[in-house]
Amino acid sequence: MEEIHDHDTPGDQTFTWPLLGALYGSLVIVAVVALLASHLGRHFEDEVDAPARTLVAVPVVAFAAVVFLASLVALIVPGYRRQSLRVAEIGAWLIPAWLVMAAMGIGAVAFALHHAN
Repeated sequence: MEEIHDHDTPGDQTFTWPLLGALYGSLVIVAVVALLASHLGRHFEDEVDAPARTLVAVPVVAFAAVVFLASLVALIVPGYRRQSLRVAEIGAWLIPAWLVMAAMGIGAVAFALHHAN
């Protein structure tokens, strides 16, 4: 007979998911800052003004910081690993969701301005 294992017990969990979460959060922060400081980001400054860039970048960096910190808590405090990883998972899904929503909003405004002329 096959045993059913509860994957929420601390003995069955490894450090892989918290480490990947911390890596993902830190890479997103570095990528956003590097993109805004690069030549492409400077070209983006000509197209989109500062409040719109801030509206896109700040929530992404905030979600990435939450993912990073929740992953670190999952590494350091094993008793809160499951709850911390759930928070990190939600934050990890919010990053691409926010980017898609912001891209659609900026694209809709650009489309409306283009057809208004």
